[in-house]
Amino acid sequence: MQLINQIGERIWLGSLGNALVVLSFVAALLSFIAYLFSSKDIAFKKLASLAFSVHAISVIGIIATLFFMLFNHYFEYQYAFQHSSKTMNMKFIFSCFWEGQEGSFLIWTFWNVLLGLILRYQLKSTEWQIPVMAIFALVQVFLASMILGVYIFDYKIGSNPFLLLREHSDYKNLPFLQIQNYLQKIDGRGLNPLLMNYWMTIHPPTLFLGFASTLVPFVFAIAGLWKKNYTKWQVLALPWTFFGVLILGVGVLMGGAWAYEALSFGGFWAWDPVENSSLVPWLVLVGAGHTMLINKNKGGSLFTTHLLSIASFLLVLYSTFLTRSGVLGSASVHAFTDLGMTGQLVLYVLTFIFISVFLLINDKLIKVSYAVVSILILFFSILYGYKKIILLLWMAANIVLTAYCYKKDFPKQKNEEELYSREFWMFLGSLVLVISALVITYFTSIPVLNKLFATQYAPPKVMFYNDWMLPFAIIIIALVAASQFLKYKKTNVKSFLKSILRPLFLAIAIGLCGAIPLYFIEISGQYSWYHKIGFTLLLIASIFAVFANAAYWAAILKGNMKKAGASVAHIGFALLIIGALISMSKKVTLSKNTAQRKVSGLGKDFDDNKSILLTLGDTLPMGPYLVSYRKKERIGIDVYFEVDYFSPDENGKPKYNFTLKPHVQDNPRMGKAPEPDTKHYLNRDIYTHVTYADLNIDTIANKSNAFGNAKNYVGHMGDTIFSSNALIIIDSLKSNLTRENYLKSDSLIEITALLRAKNVNGETFYARPKYVIQNSIAIPKEDSISALGLKFVFWKINPEEGSVEITMSEKLNNTRDFIVMEAHVFPFINILWIGCLVMAFGTGISILERIRILRMKHD
Repeated sequence: MQLINQIGERIWLGSLGNALVVLSFVAALLSFIAYLFSSKDIAFKKLASLAFSVHAISVIGIIATLFFMLFNHYFEYQYAFQHSSKTMNMKFIFSCFWEGQEGSFLIWTFWNVLLGLILRYQLKSTEWQIPVMAIFALVQVFLASMILGVYIFDYKIGSNPFLLLREHSDYKNLPFLQIQNYLQKIDGRGLNPLLMNYWMTIHPPTLFLGFASTLVPFVFAIAGLWKKNYTKWQVLALPWTFFGVLILGVGVLMGGAWAYEALSFGGFWAWDPVENSSLVPWLVLVGAGHTMLINKNKGGSLFTTHLLSIASFLLVLYSTFLTRSGVLGSASVHAFTDLGMTGQLVLYVLTFIFISVFLLINDKLIKVSYAVVSILILFFSILYGYKKIILLLWMAANIVLTAYCYKKDFPKQKNEEELYSREFWMFLGSLVLVISALVITYFTSIPVLNKLFATQYAPPKVMFYNDWMLPFAIIIIALVAASQFLKYKKTNVKSFLKSILRPLFLAIAIGLCGAIPLYFIEISGQYSWYHKIGFTLLLIASIFAVFANAAYWAAILKGNMKKAGASVAHIGFALLIIGALISMSKKVTLSKNTAQRKVSGLGKDFDDNKSILLTLGDTLPMGPYLVSYRKKERIGIDVYFEVDYFSPDENGKPKYNFTLKPHVQDNPRMGKAPEPDTKHYLNRDIYTHVTYADLNIDTIANKSNAFGNAKNYVGHMGDTIFSSNALIIIDSLKSNLTRENYLKSDSLIEITALLRAKNVNGETFYARPKYVIQNSIAIPKEDSISALGLKFVFWKINPEEGSVEITMSEKLNNTRDFIVMEAHVFPFINILWIGCLVMAFGTGISILERIRILRMKHD
């Protein structure tokens, strides 16, 4: 079908964008091929470098073009229509950019380009530039292909952000697109409400920079295998590895901060599959950094360093597959929908597994055989679809080959590590990190396993993950505390024990004083003995880590801040754990309902022990406070609810403390999304969010004597119906005839429901709606209680269930606006956030020190 330009469509922008997309892919591919040839003929190096520069310029051009399209609301393009709108606050324009798969691939590609240019400059006079940049360019080929949006033999390659709305399969048949001037009549769908948060303007790009940073140790490790030089690359890669640890760690923690401030589950970490997919590469990268330190200071751990450096990037690719293939479905609030690129994502992962194992093999016959079999498998998989049994066998073969090459070809250290040596315990710590990462990966991959093996296992709950990770956390934090006092190669045991005994005894004393009220007295029924003992040990170990690393910095490093990066980072990590333990263990729910109207009457999802019902203008006790719902206000699509907090003064009178404004995004296209509001104190946070509210502002002002919409209630004798001003009990049913008498004649049968209503003052009223059957026709007769403004219709009897169905209507001027709210106190949660900052600061110090040492060696 030939497409005809509609009035106002800016076709030139799409043409420019598509040209840049193609140029980006072609330039990356040319750069990769030229760098490969450069390993044999140095004359190709200039061409490779020029092509990479062209690729970089084209990527920047694509980003600029897409931003221009979003900023100017060019809704003829599917990406702009899908992710932005005219009513959206423009401060979220960045969130629009990376909300979709295409934009997020672009930001990832941009960071890779930036890091690649820096690496190219850093390595310009070294032997490492060609192999490093060749692999870098190949990664860019794959990323550039993700936004191509072309078909080859009915196989889709990438998803193009410059596709016209009327060309897109989901929209092209919409009637309004047949109107020539449709652009004057439409608005975009807008941004997902969950992304309308300032954290989402900085969290995704930081996280993608973290993903990009894992590529650097990966390409160095691959270059080491390529050149069969297993040690020298680690000197160059070490600062980059800890840069990745810093940025990816900060990105993960930003995600926790966003969840705490924007999501309403009341926490900062929920073991969401996408959260886990970011955490796992970080854990492995931390392990890689520490094995590099072992090799730098003592030698050894060569294979482990290569394995972990490669695995951290491969796990980023796997996380990309998880979040973008659609396999997670509803298991995550963060995952993208499937855009038909699952096969391409699988190929992306498998290609770099193949390259890693291929370069590890030294035997030429095995290498050629492995290459031929792997290429055939990949080729036929592309043609005929991925066969799970073949891929599983191929993956098993990769594991066997890796183990074989390690045993036969890879250099080994001559001497085993001493038990009381730093390298032994650092290696053990790295191993524990990797095992914990594998455990998380397994449970996160349950949706994948379900799809592979046609099983239906449910994803694990939060406490399940906590139970599994608890012993790993105890071991890691204990090693963080003690390992720095150990020396490389061999340590004097008495000197080591003397160094750690004082901080250890202090930690035990303080930890037990804190753990006993936390886990054994005040809320002892909340936890099993496994949790009580485990959390106590973790708290003691974390305090031990703080004191021990502070003592090491003061006594061993003599307060030298330049050398204190590891100690400071370890202290930050320990503070993070302490903050998480205290804030979640001592989390207090304030919002236990004190209103006469029961929250549970609104439905099974509401609990009077967790939520409070606040009526406009009323003041109710809530924990140590008095709270009053004072005002409702709509600003754009956001509806804010002002809740005042008071505390009684010395005379028992309410004294104003503060106001919180939790709100609900009322997005007509995306639905409703509550966002909490939090009052921050130095020693606690008071966290609130609205779980039920009428978002119509008009319902407050426009009240009348008319009745509102009727609500249906299914009940048994003795059940209670809740209105805004009374409790209504279904007392009894009375009939004018027995069933036998009714069957003997055609007489009218009349069944009366006796409803007893009690208002807030304790006064009792009655209503008697009737259910009449005449000539086999049901005729409901309503009754009302005028004093309460209530009307009832008894309209159905369910003899099998022994229940009746009654509708109730209330006068509009009978009800006052109300909200249902949850409020929690997170004590000492600032310890967690301080720990995050301290850990990042310490890692930054380490990076600067590694760069300084590297420059000194070059000078």
